[in-house]
Amino acid sequence: MAIGKLRRVTLRTNPQMFDRVIQDLQQGLANELPWLDHCFGRCERLVKIVDGRRYYTPNLYIGGGEYIPVSPDKMLGNYSFVMIDEPEQVISPNKQAMEMRAPFSLIVWIDLRTTDPRDERNMEEIKAEVLRAINFSSWIRSGHVHCDRVYTRAESIFDGFSLDEVDNQFLMAPYCGFRFTGEMMIMDVCRESVVNYLYVKPEDVQWIDENIDYDIFSNTFWKIV
Repeated sequence: MAIGKLRRVTLRTNPQMFDRVIQDLQQGLANELPWLDHCFGRCERLVKIVDGRRYYTPNLYIGGGEYIPVSPDKMLGNYSFVMIDEPEQVISPNKQAMEMRAPFSLIVWIDLRTTDPRDERNMEEIKAEVLRAINFSSWIRSGHVHCDRVYTRAESIFDGFSLDEVDNQFLMAPYCGFRFTGEMMIMDVCRESVVNYLYVKPEDVQWIDENIDYDIFSNTFWKIV
């Protein structure tokens, strides 16, 4: 698939768990940040071996067994992508719902010529826009996202990947990048709640009140018919 044919927001057909939150995040970023050319979702860390050395890059699966790297590349334009970091914490308060939490990273790379015609390299303005889009908007409906750290150094933005600023200079003017990190939460419904009701006639209500031990049977477990 050619880069030019990539959608601005690429969504899964049947998102589950963290992917539901990520897709809310993607669509929110697209709405709030018109200068983003691509709001990618979850990317994967892949490795290739060149001359016996391992190189790790972030990659987006585009179908048909194909991936594209989302390393800094002017052909991609301004873009963002999400990485879910480990560990993923599972919290099960009951049998009907399961809460999961995980650290996440949102990585953004942009060409400031497309956002700042004044040529002032106003990185703080971009940082503020993205933070507001993450923390203060109401479009994340499937869970919760909270950002509490921002990184601007090359070795921190692409931490875990084999991207060397000395070789690529991918953060020199007019380009810049950020890594926003924090916590993502999803409350996932495990199964529908099943209640076994005791159906009774109106004349039986007094007898039930007098004879049923409510330590065993709650009044939410019977209905008048």
